[in-house]
Amino acid sequence: VVEHIPNVTPPLMDRLAKLGVIVSTNMAGYAGNYDAAVRALGQDQAQRQTPVKEMLDHHLVVVIGSDYAGPNPDTTTSNNPFVPLYYYVSRKTRDGRVLGPQEKISREEALRIATYNNAFATWEEKVKGSIKPGKLADFLVLSGDFMTIPEDEIIKLRPLATYVGGRKVYTAPESNGAF
Repeated sequence: VVEHIPNVTPPLMDRLAKLGVIVSTNMAGYAGNYDAAVRALGQDQAQRQTPVKEMLDHHLVVVIGSDYAGPNPDTTTSNNPFVPLYYYVSRKTRDGRVLGPQEKISREEALRIATYNNAFATWEEKVKGSIKPGKLADFLVLSGDFMTIPEDEIIKLRPLATYVGGRKVYTAPESNGAF
């Protein structure tokens, strides 16, 4: 597994794919480092920060990651997994700028990299990562439908209930225990 590589090039993607390397991405670009990236890498490369679509097109197994530093209001990272999913689907930065729209991926692709692919990266794809008979029943009940809500609402999704192994382990206060 290689971490981050927000500025990976197509030749390196080919090499990583040939070696069977899994890519754990973060959301470089989302937090607003675009101007610094332009100065360091040039505009074309800065637009491609975290080129998830290209990585998938190069047949890489991509998993979602973060640099969550803990509950600190001064950090630029978040523990909300919908932030990178929002960025990968919309390519919109925190300040609303669109970076490399050609790198947008579908919601289905985003959901797969956040679920099945993460299970694959830990050799657990046979027991979790998708909803199938015989697998652990790990799932969330969300405040909206990730597949159909407006794009800008993805970042606002919140869990109403969390189930691990089919057992409820969390209920959001606003759900009034409905799940």
